[in-house]
Amino acid sequence: MRPRASALPRLRLRRRPAAARRSLVTLAIETSCDDTAVAVLEHTPTRTRLLFNERISSDLRAYRGIRPAMALEGHQRTLAGLVRAAIAHLPDQGRQRGPDLVSATRGPGIHANLATGLFTAKGLAVAWGVPLVGVHHMQAHALTPRLVRALGMPMAGEEEEAAASAPAATASAASPRTQTPEFPFLTLLVSGGHSQLVLSSSLTSHRVLATTADAALGNVLDQTARVVLPEAVLAASPDVMYGRQLEAYAFPDPPSVSDPASSSPYAFYNPPRTRAEEIADADTGYPWRVPLPMRTTRRLAYSFSAIHSTVHTIAADRAGRMDDAERRALARHTQRAAFQHLASRLCLALEDDGPARAATTLVVAGGVACNKFLMHVLRTTLEARGFLSSGGGGDGSGIREVVAPPVALCTDNAAMIAWAGMEMYAAGWHSDLDVVPVPKWPLDPSVRLPEKHGGGPGGLMEIGGWLRWK
Repeated sequence: MRPRASALPRLRLRRRPAAARRSLVTLAIETSCDDTAVAVLEHTPTRTRLLFNERISSDLRAYRGIRPAMALEGHQRTLAGLVRAAIAHLPDQGRQRGPDLVSATRGPGIHANLATGLFTAKGLAVAWGVPLVGVHHMQAHALTPRLVRALGMPMAGEEEEAAASAPAATASAASPRTQTPEFPFLTLLVSGGHSQLVLSSSLTSHRVLATTADAALGNVLDQTARVVLPEAVLAASPDVMYGRQLEAYAFPDPPSVSDPASSSPYAFYNPPRTRAEEIADADTGYPWRVPLPMRTTRRLAYSFSAIHSTVHTIAADRAGRMDDAERRALARHTQRAAFQHLASRLCLALEDDGPARAATTLVVAGGVACNKFLMHVLRTTLEARGFLSSGGGGDGSGIREVVAPPVALCTDNAAMIAWAGMEMYAAGWHSDLDVVPVPKWPLDPSVRLPEKHGGGPGGLMEIGGWLRWK
């Protein structure tokens, strides 16, 4: 019989609590889906360095999408080699004694894939005699801009202006914005598995204001891309992130960062100034339309299934008759409807939710956050509706900054897991060695786990397995 958790022996740690240390080094592992990633992060009061950050994606192109069993095989083949390479990049003392802590994604994600990384991290923590931090994947995405600022890296859209600066992984002096965005802030978490608007009041307090009632945005973009893109474009894709190819195909000549409005391919999009303009059908120049989802309700939720079915119906009806111009129009209006839906619910939250109005920063995170047209839709819509300005709203509220991490840190990566683990550890938290993967892990404590996963309370801290430094 398995001993009760309280009867399990505690790991005897040879490290002092975070509060007593001036520097921290963590080795982090991310295996929640199809990317195997390992990173080594060093943080001191004066600088933050990403000493190692590599990722290997499973080649799933033959399946035109995620195949959990094949992704798991990819983790099993490549994780050990990445860990060995990462260990070689630990600081000199760390190579002898190990890092100060080991971080790994605990959930949400695919159970077997999560287990591969989490259990590897447990073994490393035991071997080195250091703490383990089981990280919530979505919390890590939300905190990524804080990592970006600590590293001195440019946010998405700032790369052109910083093209002559040092490489992203090099050392950088901490700036006054090292810990920005400051709490509270709003986060749009948009990826292949999640579409959520989250209000983060503190490191451990997160409330989901809106979430998808059906498919996630990234998954819908990937699936619609399969019927919109020419076969040659699909065949040339280096991976199964077809949503990225959909953006590149729709906007082959993206606008410059310095002047996004000049001769922009985004000119077809007119940000709505009112709710009436928002719900009106957009003229596509063709006999078909891609309507905004949930036009008849103000309910704070997302739904992308209507976009999925509409685009698939259009593609089937126009099979063999769509030239490149029509395909590009369909690609553009697919994204317009999806992104306007995100912006619509964001505006409703800012109108109706009192606590949300206290946030002055909107973080856009997850794999879809690297889409430049998404950022354009969000910024211009917030401006048109009076929610984005240098000074915020007239009452002192309002969004002053919309930020997204650079492309390399938008998609799943271990650097964000390292930072989230380090922030949790510095705040006094680490994980018990009996923690197990949580494939369905609501970030909001008001949402319960599915019955097949125990039916208990969700939430970052409510899930159990956390230990506090004494």
